[in-house]
Amino acid sequence: MTDTRRIDPPPPRAVPKWAVASAWTAVVAALPTVLWRALVGFGLDLGTPDSWRAAQDIPGPGTAYVLTLSVLQLLAAVLALRLVRPGGDVVPRWSPIRAGHRLPAGLVCLIALTGAVVLTALCALSILNWSAVDPFAGEPGSAWSRLCAGCYLATLLWPSALVTSVIGYALSRRGRNVVESSA
Repeated sequence: MTDTRRIDPPPPRAVPKWAVASAWTAVVAALPTVLWRALVGFGLDLGTPDSWRAAQDIPGPGTAYVLTLSVLQLLAAVLALRLVRPGGDVVPRWSPIRAGHRLPAGLVCLIALTGAVVLTALCALSILNWSAVDPFAGEPGSAWSRLCAGCYLATLLWPSALVTSVIGYALSRRGRNVVESSA
């Protein structure tokens, strides 16, 4: 008779402290643009020209867009932080699919690194098309325009912080994907 009990692998090693710090950097780097966009979406003009807000349909349909974008950006940043927390790669118990199961480390790394590539591309495209991104393009420089540029510049730290966090996560999971079986 064969014993079919599953023996779980040992718990993963702790994620290095530098990876946790990097994940916090990813969150903090995302916050300035999230706040800037959300405040403009909620109706504060933050010095943005009337013509730009009208072109963006703010207030109006553009408001839903900037608020949704802010929520998605914040959610993605928080997922980087969850990645390096204990149990961060375990499917939440409330999930209808594979609740309580640990996700394969390779899959988690692939998804996170794909996100970092997308973030890098978005940052590069934003830099290349800054005149279309910047609400102050063509306007004389002001404290508001410098604050806006600073908020968006902080975002450039996000992709590299995410990659560093994923490396720390991967190091903590190295050699832990083998499930022992007993006969």
